Amino acid sequence: MLSSAPEPVLRARSVRVAAAFTAVAFVAVGFIPQFGGPGYESSLAAGVILPATTALCLAFGLAGRKIAPLDAFGRGLATGFGLAALGLVIVLGHGVRVGVCDASWGLELYLLAPLPGALLAGAWGAAVAMVAGHVRPGWRRRTACILGALSAPLGGILFSLGRFYTSPMVFAFDPFFGYFSGPLYDTVIDAFWALATYRAGTLLTLLAVGAAASFFDDERQFLGFRGRFWLAGVGLAALGGSAALSWNGAALGHFSTRASIEAALGQELYGERCDVKYSSGIMRRDALLFARDCDAELRADEAYFEIRGPERVTAFLFANEGEKGRLMGASSTYIAKPWRREIYVQASAYPHPVVGHELAHVLAGSFGQGPFRVSGPLGGWIPDPGRIEGVAVAASPNDNDDFTLDEWAKTLLELGLLPPLESVFRLGFLGQNSSTAYTVAGAFVSWFHDRHGAAALRRWYGGEPIEGVANQSFAELEAAWRAHLASVHVSPTLLDEARVRFDRPSLFGRHCPRIVDKLNGIAGQKLGSGDTAGARRAISELLRLDPHHAGAKFQLAACEVKDGNEAAALTAYATLAASPELAKLERAGALETQADVELRVGRSIDARRDYDAVAEIVADEDRLRTLDVKRSPQNEIQRRAIADLLVGDPILGAAFEVAAPRLAAWADAEPENGLPSYLLGKNLFGRGRFAEASEYLDQALAKKLGLPRVKREAWRTRLTLACAMSDSAAKARALDALRADADLSPARRATVERLALRCLAH
Repeated sequence: MLSSAPEPVLRARSVRVAAAFTAVAFVAVGFIPQFGGPGYESSLAAGVILPATTALCLAFGLAGRKIAPLDAFGRGLATGFGLAALGLVIVLGHGVRVGVCDASWGLELYLLAPLPGALLAGAWGAAVAMVAGHVRPGWRRRTACILGALSAPLGGILFSLGRFYTSPMVFAFDPFFGYFSGPLYDTVIDAFWALATYRAGTLLTLLAVGAAASFFDDERQFLGFRGRFWLAGVGLAALGGSAALSWNGAALGHFSTRASIEAALGQELYGERCDVKYSSGIMRRDALLFARDCDAELRADEAYFEIRGPERVTAFLFANEGEKGRLMGASSTYIAKPWRREIYVQASAYPHPVVGHELAHVLAGSFGQGPFRVSGPLGGWIPDPGRIEGVAVAASPNDNDDFTLDEWAKTLLELGLLPPLESVFRLGFLGQNSSTAYTVAGAFVSWFHDRHGAAALRRWYGGEPIEGVANQSFAELEAAWRAHLASVHVSPTLLDEARVRFDRPSLFGRHCPRIVDKLNGIAGQKLGSGDTAGARRAISELLRLDPHHAGAKFQLAACEVKDGNEAAALTAYATLAASPELAKLERAGALETQADVELRVGRSIDARRDYDAVAEIVADEDRLRTLDVKRSPQNEIQRRAIADLLVGDPILGAAFEVAAPRLAAWADAEPENGLPSYLLGKNLFGRGRFAEASEYLDQALAKKLGLPRVKREAWRTRLTLACAMSDSAAKARALDALRADADLSPARRATVERLALRCLAH
């Protein structure tokens, strides 16, 4: 039975309660780091709070009331809009408190994500009230209101989780909460057009519902179509438009399926155990190499875990970050879904730098728990990122790192930056600097594996308490691990590298990280195209948000180079090299860039002096090798060739096509010098010219290579090429030379042996 019509919106008790709850929730959430002020996080939080609150408000406020469906619909829209406006005022207030990052971007997200969701929730709550009004008053009606109101907002979240579970996609568009971008480490979000077209569907749906509601009177009796055919047409057109947008959702970027991604990529091939779905923008030769690499890495990871993994693994290989982000949602973050036995990576040089890491996640799923086949409390329902990432880092260390996990962990200990393990092996992992979290987790898991064995690691990952597996308390294990690290020796130069790598805040400890990273990318793009005015505008805005951003200050100096103001550039880099605000390694970077300018303009003595000073600070082998080359010129032909290759024109930058003839002329002028042949071979390898690169590297190694680091890299690159080309004789020569090199670092030696095992098994 229907009671009297509801009171005005602002006087309704349900609205006052909803407004009070909204205010308290928004005020509280705004004090969480990154949630203060308009932006992605605050919009995501609003998308969780507003729909449920609005729907409950309407369901309780209108259930059993005598009100026409159209009036109820209008009341739902008004309430949703009002609560969303209240939330926005509070969000802006937090922005005043902590500083607004990008007001227009934040408002754009709020207006496209939570606001339409609140309007839709208002309409949904009104519909629930219409139905609940027929339920007997009392606890039954209250239960109907609660369950009915929450069913759609919570159902949308469950539906998105279902899509995450049953497809490759990691992002989500939802009628109520709006938009979830995916991986935490993809800080730059650019989903305006996809979100705009998605919300066009929401508004069309509301228009269709409103048109339908207008055909009923206060008694909810159908009024007929007389004189209203136009309105029926509007409603049907709106419904058709919404359905069309939903039907084309995959093409519009609203969702993805495995089939839609495979169709967009367009190519596939099958290795021994790796099924590769790859982009049409990737050469088949490179895809075949990737498949072979994938098979080899799968065997290597199986050997580490001492198990047999799944018979088939699917690898989605995208051409670049943009394609990967558009199709499945993770742009710069590599992803694995162990329960689907799938990995998602973008193309890179052979051997792929992370395929082993992602395959380790899939293999760990063989002894993981829960529906996601991972490690963590409650049978894996609550993931433990420390164990999940730690086993992958330990099983497949970075092949391009000059230092071991133990050495990096020791630098954290020396610098007082080593966090307690209990803060790493839990969700607190996400609150750490990512480099710190991954390094610590990987180093401890590697130590645990070496000390207790693969079976013990599998048991711990699979959910058994570590104390029972190791017969020691977690505190005792941590103490033993720290004692092990105390015996590891690291150089002072590595500590300088570590300060830059680890002594940085996490995402949640940074101010406006998404906008800062976006502006940094814009500045880089503008600088690359020669638009120094545009780059300076972006840098200026970036430095307003993050005055200590070292990269932006370097870009300002680079603008002087692009503008041809070399004197001003030298002054800018000299200022940075002396800046007390920068870390020692960052100051070395400024000094090196200053030396680059000096080398280009012919001031070789000054350049060599500055390069020598940088070499005293740097620990990274690749960078030291480059310094060796840049400070090696003894005559003008050498200087011009090296400057063209490694420094380049101030406007156009370095260009191999310009440097190549100079390198060839140098090789002709000094037939016994292997350096120009090495530089030609190394760069041809980077461009995928394997046969030509092998020829030049063989020439270089047959001549005199007076720079030990260059000779070492020549053999390492030759080994990689031999693996790629299945040249067993070249493999053997390169391995013998590298194994005989007493100065090869432990990390590089381990890399060589891992590569040898993988490529010799082809």
